[in-house]
Amino acid sequence: MLSIACALLLLGNAGWLLRGRSAGQSTTQAALVQRYPLLSRRVLADNPNDILINFVPLRKMLEAKFASVDAQKSFYFEYLPDGTSIRVGDDTALVAASLIKVPLTMNLYHAAELGKIDIDKTVTVTASEIDGGFGDLYTKGPGFTMTLRQAAQYALEQSDNTAAHVIFDATNGLLAYDQESLAQLDVDQNIEQGQAVISAKSYTSILKSLYFASYLNKEHSQELLGYLTKSTATDRLTNHLPKDVPVAHKIGVNNTNWSESDCGIVYVPKRPYAICMMVGLPDGEASALIADVSKDVYDFVSSQD
Repeated sequence: MLSIACALLLLGNAGWLLRGRSAGQSTTQAALVQRYPLLSRRVLADNPNDILINFVPLRKMLEAKFASVDAQKSFYFEYLPDGTSIRVGDDTALVAASLIKVPLTMNLYHAAELGKIDIDKTVTVTASEIDGGFGDLYTKGPGFTMTLRQAAQYALEQSDNTAAHVIFDATNGLLAYDQESLAQLDVDQNIEQGQAVISAKSYTSILKSLYFASYLNKEHSQELLGYLTKSTATDRLTNHLPKDVPVAHKIGVNNTNWSESDCGIVYVPKRPYAICMMVGLPDGEASALIADVSKDVYDFVSSQD
């Protein structure tokens, strides 16, 4: 009888320990999700997303829509919980323009993680870094100061060219080629007629590296994604989406070659997905098309049973 009682007591203690461990894991998971809301649940702990299987209707709808677009285009969609993807454009590469500011800031933060630079270091903007092409920092003129962290924020939230020049000058030569973001991620980017060109599928790898915290650590990945969710560009991917759905995205504008783009991660609850669209149309037409396609994709993903 004594042995039976002891066994029951041990089993009871084991159950208590398991319940305690489960509760502890749940509390830890909740804390991690609150701390890193823009990162994949895969890199935090087991928190299942919805696994959707049938994307054939979406693929057919997108193919039909793009078939009527008489312009170069490159489109990529990936449902992040299970990796299902849709690609249109045969990996056509278009001018990246300001899309390149994301890997540029990633290089800055990676250099900081390697102890090569302090992102809270204050720098003085030089005349050669002033650029009025995009953003309004140029209005301050040379001689104003800011931290490199602030430069990253301006570069991603406002796509500010001056901030991008500051980051480039501060990081130039700090990283070996194989330490840079595009090289480590094996992203297929080329130079054509002096312009960086990239496909939508290749560019999505950059955003996914932040989502999965695979190039930068969790803190820095979360920080850069946070800046991207505050992008001031609201007439493309986010134009027709609900305002309460976060979208970490970056636009590219190149009026000279009609290469317009917007690429990001859309955080539909339990159904996050990556979407990247690049098209060779004038700004207004491109923005309307990107906004329309983005709404089609969102409606499909969010309405599935």
